[in-house]
Amino acid sequence: MAPSRRLGASVVWRTTLLILFFAGLVGILVALASTVMVAREERQRMQQSLVELMETVERTASVAAFARDEQLAYEVARGLLRNGTVSRVVIREGDNELAAVGEASVDTRTVTLPVLTLALASPFDPSERVGDLQLWPASERIDHDAGAYSGYIAIILLVQVVVVVLAVAWVVLNVVTRPVKKLSDDLHQLKVGSGELIVLPPGHRNDEIGRLTEDINSLIGRTGDLLAAERDMRAQREESERKFRLLFESAQTGIFTLDGEGVLHDWNPWFSRMLGLPAHGDAARRYALGALLGDDTSRLDALMVRALSDQRPAAADFEIPHGTAGSLWLHLVLNPMPGNLMQGIVNDVTEQKRAEASAIAMAERDPLTGLLNRRGIEHRLGDALATLRPDTGLALMVVDLDGFKQVNDTMGHDAGDRVLVAAARHLEAVVRRTDLVARIGGDEFVVVLCALESADTARFIASKIVSTLARPVDCGDGQSATIGASVGVAYTATPADAADKLMRRADDAMYEAKRAGKSQFRFAAGS
Repeated sequence: MAPSRRLGASVVWRTTLLILFFAGLVGILVALASTVMVAREERQRMQQSLVELMETVERTASVAAFARDEQLAYEVARGLLRNGTVSRVVIREGDNELAAVGEASVDTRTVTLPVLTLALASPFDPSERVGDLQLWPASERIDHDAGAYSGYIAIILLVQVVVVVLAVAWVVLNVVTRPVKKLSDDLHQLKVGSGELIVLPPGHRNDEIGRLTEDINSLIGRTGDLLAAERDMRAQREESERKFRLLFESAQTGIFTLDGEGVLHDWNPWFSRMLGLPAHGDAARRYALGALLGDDTSRLDALMVRALSDQRPAAADFEIPHGTAGSLWLHLVLNPMPGNLMQGIVNDVTEQKRAEASAIAMAERDPLTGLLNRRGIEHRLGDALATLRPDTGLALMVVDLDGFKQVNDTMGHDAGDRVLVAAARHLEAVVRRTDLVARIGGDEFVVVLCALESADTARFIASKIVSTLARPVDCGDGQSATIGASVGVAYTATPADAADKLMRRADDAMYEAKRAGKSQFRFAAGS
C-alpha cells in the first residue's frame, strides 16, 4: 500500500497521468467528432454525385419521356442502376410510369436519404415539362462507404494524438515536473536555521525553475532572519506583558474587556472592588456590565453601538447606588478592538460630580434666602412642564412684596434682609416639599405648584400666601415691620406651554392685583 500511496502522491506521476488522461480523452472526442463530421460530409458528397449523375442522363430521359419510349426509358434506368449508390430509378411521363428499375432501401439501421427528383423538359421547348426522373439513393451503401472513409480518418487522427501526447508528457515529465519534485524533496528535508540552501537542478539556471530556486534560497535566508527577530520580539513581548500585568493589577483605574453583547471577559482588581466582582473571572458565570451599572435606559447599549460602528472611543458617565454613601459616579470609556470586543477604562468621578453639583447648586441659589434664583427656577420650571402628567395641572405664582421699599428705607437694609428671609420661610411653609420657591429679584418671588388636581388648589394657596405674608415680621431691636403681598397666578394643564409665556401671564396678573389695591391675588386670563 505504501508504494502505491507514494506513487499517487507524487506530482511527477500525477501530472504525467493527468496529461495522458485528458489528452487521450480529448483525442477520443476529437476522433469521434471527426468521424461524424467526415461521414456527414462524405454522405453529402455522394448525394451530390447522384444529382450530377441524373443531370448527365437528363437529355436522354427527356427524349424518352417526350417520345413515350419505354425501351429507351428502361435503358436509361438500367444505366443509372449500374451505379452502386443507386437502389431504384423511375421515369414518368405525366402520370404514366415509363420505366421502374430496382427496389428502394428499407434498412432501418441506416439514415434514409431523400428521393431525388429531376423534372424533365421537352427537347424542343425547355419551358414544357414532359415528365420526371426519380432516383432512390442506396442508403446502406452510402453509409457503409462514408463510415469506412471516416474510420480511416479517425485512425490517422488517433495516431497523431497519441504521438503528440506522449511527446508532451515526456517533455513535461523531464523538463518541469521532475525538477519541481527535486526542489520539493530538497525543501522538505531542509533544516530551518541550519544555513543550508537548495541545490539548483541541472540545466535550469536561466529559466523559471532556476529563478524559483533562487527565490526559495532568498526566502530561506529571510526566514532565518525573521526567526531570529521573532525570538527577540517574543522576549520583548514577554517583558512587556509582565510590565502590563503589573500595571493592570495595581492601577487605581478600572480596566476590563467587554464583548458586543455587553458581557465582561476580564477585569482588574480595582474594577472588581468597585462593582463587587470576584478578583478573577468565573468561567461558569456571565457578568453583564449593564446590570452591574444599573443601566435601565440602555445608555450602555447605545455607547457600545457607537464605539463599534464609528470604530473610535466613546465615553459616558454612569451613576450607580453605592450603599449608605449615596451615589457612585463612574466615567466609562469604551475603545473598539478586533473580534467585536471593546476595552474599557473606568474612573471614579464621584468627587468631581459632587463638586459640579455643588457649583451648580450655588449658581442656582439666592445667597440671602437659600431659595432658587432666577436661573434655578427657569431650569426646574422647564422640567416640571415636561413631566406634567395627564389630568393634572401646574400653577405659577409671581409674588411681589407690598411696602418692602418703605421698610428698607426707614429701618435699613438689615431689617429689609430680615423681611426677605422671613418671607422666604413663610412661602416654604405654605407650599409642599415637591413645589418650587424662588427669589428672582429684590422683593419678587416665584412659587410653582406642581401636580395640581384643579385650579382651586392654586386659589387656596394664593389666598394663604396673601394672609401669611401680612403678618408682622420681627426686625430685631424690638422693631417689627408689616408688609403685604400682591400675587399673580397663571394655571396650565398643557405640557406644551412655554415657561416664559407662563411667567409673563403670572406677572401681568400680579400687576393687576397691585392696581386693584394690593395685598390680594389675581388669576391670569385663560387660567
